[in-house]
Amino acid sequence: MPDISLEKVLFSYPGGVEVYPEPGLTLALESGVTALVGENGAGKTTLTKLLIGLLRPRSGDINVAGLDVSKTTVAAMAKTVGYTFQNPDDQLFERTVKAEVTFGPRVLKRPPADVERGVAAAIKACGLAGKEDVHPHDLGLSERKWVAIASALASEPSVVVLDEPTLGQDYPSRQRLRELVMRLGSEGKIVLVVTHDMDFVGEACPTTVVLSHGAVRYAGPTSNAFGDRALLKEAGIEPPHVTELAQAIGLRQCVNEAEFLATWRR
Repeated sequence: MPDISLEKVLFSYPGGVEVYPEPGLTLALESGVTALVGENGAGKTTLTKLLIGLLRPRSGDINVAGLDVSKTTVAAMAKTVGYTFQNPDDQLFERTVKAEVTFGPRVLKRPPADVERGVAAAIKACGLAGKEDVHPHDLGLSERKWVAIASALASEPSVVVLDEPTLGQDYPSRQRLRELVMRLGSEGKIVLVVTHDMDFVGEACPTTVVLSHGAVRYAGPTSNAFGDRALLKEAGIEPPHVTELAQAIGLRQCVNEAEFLATWRR
């Protein structure tokens, strides 16, 4: 059974606008790192909110890590899914970084030793050591994003959803983020990266799902995701810069720097 599955999911917002056309959205994801890409309005954020029960489908089945989302409360889903919003200010409300990161596992009533372990690991992984007592809103956008990510990781969830995680990140922060998501994927976690940053997709996400007008147009290896120019145009996305460079000079398809250099040397 896939780690995440959606079967014929239909959802509409008030006013009757259908997000996913008939017969509904069907998608299966395994553990590891998957990018979810597509134009604005394709249904990406709606999908992630359906996964954690913040939105409920009109019909269809959604299962996440063995849980039937329709039969599970949002609070119970929070034990399994760590979620970060695109705008960190939508979820940061405590007075210190440590209090913010501690909030989730404490509310979930994790044993104190588990809380301390998870919080310490999340703060270290997100480069926030030494800033535990700083007010989150005294930090810049990049670091506020990291506080939100640390908050999602502190409960040690088996599923992590990151909405536009590279927003505001400089090169070293992007590298830290790449290493983080790849490590989480190697540990068997399900990591879903919702992003418009195709360079990061090529660098960090072995699997890619392309949504266009509420339909899955591609789901498979990222190495093959950027070969269909008509699909990319329809989905409103551009390939990674390194992919465009490889095509311009006649190399085979590459989606990240390592692939490009290996192909160039050959």
